[in-house]
Amino acid sequence: MISQKYFKNRSSGTVIVDILMALALSVLFIAIMTSTSIDSYGSFERAKERSLLLDAYGSSSSNINSRPYGNDRIQTDLEAAPISNASSTLRFTQVLMRSLPDLIKAAGTPLCSVDFSDKGKAPAGIVQVTMPIDPLLPLTDLEVRDSIAYISADSSTASDPDLFIVDIRDVASPAVLSSINTGPGIASMALAGKRIYAASPSSAAQLHIIRLDGLDRPVLEKKYRLPPPYDATATPPLASSIFYSGGDVYIGTEKWDGEELGIIDVSDPLWPVRVGGLEIGSKINDILVRDGLAYIASGNQGQLIIADARDPAHPIITNTFSPSGWSRQEGKSISVFEGSIDFSRTSGGYNIASDHEAFVWPENPFAAPITALAGPVSVDIPGGVYGIISDRSNVYLATRQNDKEFQIFDHSFTASTSRAYPLPIAPQTMACGGDRLYILAHTAPVIYEISFK
Repeated sequence: MISQKYFKNRSSGTVIVDILMALALSVLFIAIMTSTSIDSYGSFERAKERSLLLDAYGSSSSNINSRPYGNDRIQTDLEAAPISNASSTLRFTQVLMRSLPDLIKAAGTPLCSVDFSDKGKAPAGIVQVTMPIDPLLPLTDLEVRDSIAYISADSSTASDPDLFIVDIRDVASPAVLSSINTGPGIASMALAGKRIYAASPSSAAQLHIIRLDGLDRPVLEKKYRLPPPYDATATPPLASSIFYSGGDVYIGTEKWDGEELGIIDVSDPLWPVRVGGLEIGSKINDILVRDGLAYIASGNQGQLIIADARDPAHPIITNTFSPSGWSRQEGKSISVFEGSIDFSRTSGGYNIASDHEAFVWPENPFAAPITALAGPVSVDIPGGVYGIISDRSNVYLATRQNDKEFQIFDHSFTASTSRAYPLPIAPQTMACGGDRLYILAHTAPVIYEISFK
């Protein structure tokens, strides 16, 4: 028989163990609560400061500045009074996506979301991307979105593809996802949403609309022929350039008896409708539409033409820019970054140092009709400039100057701070995708991807 003393001693030992375990758990709980309380207090203080800052941001008395950031975002800056233990004024900065309508209107512009100059003075890398495309195909235009390259071509062989969709995420091994043959070739294109609007050098149909059911499934959805002028005997034109803005396509053609700029409503892509147009009197090499103004690069005396297109049915030329050398050189490329306007042109076959090829207006002087334009900042580039893109600090040029095919200047085109990099190709055009620049070669299936530190 087990004695009562045994049970008594065992009961006392169990109680002691329970008490010790309870004390240990209490100490652990207190430690956890203390740590959590400290973390919570820190989080609360941070949240309080954030709340105060956001309250200041939302108040009408705050000094808030809002400005475009690149072409697809808006940046807001706030100067707020010191809060908590902060020793200096806090600065709150947001970079927000623009609203969808604004993004749609900006389609076709260089979609640069960063300021390259923040990443260093020199490119981190210039990488050659050799695409598995027939090297005999003359490539004409380039768009890049999310490391997918859309490349157009204009072959003299009717059976050749004239649009390629290429995955260049692995620059060492790019892959053609799909291609399509629309018939007569593509001179220029604009990517907007799930459609590509292509300018075709064809008298049968100048506008080709390609629907992207997937990157591997481009479909030729519609062809559209520009209406002839009253003189029905006029030879139909060949399209040379294109831009998409807010449901309208702006298509440029070579010189003919009708309107070299046609404005087409493509809100229903299956039923394009002419809205308006302008007779320029010359081939249009590039078009850009921003804030209701159409910027047109041509081969005429007015090499940069500005038209008020806020009423697309009745566009009106409000200004022109005619730099010296216009009789030899052609307007080639236009881009915008925030409030600046960039314009470039060819060299005309030989170089005259006083006839510059790259021009930048840091502040847009064309917003309203004026009689005298403030002179732009400009620079002489032998060989001509075939692509021009800006950020807040620099201007980036794709040129045909030997051993200086890629050049970087500040906005004043100061020679002492300029940088030049050789490429073993003649550039055809330059595009921007996110935080990279891309240069398409003129005579080879090659893209150069340029990244920054």
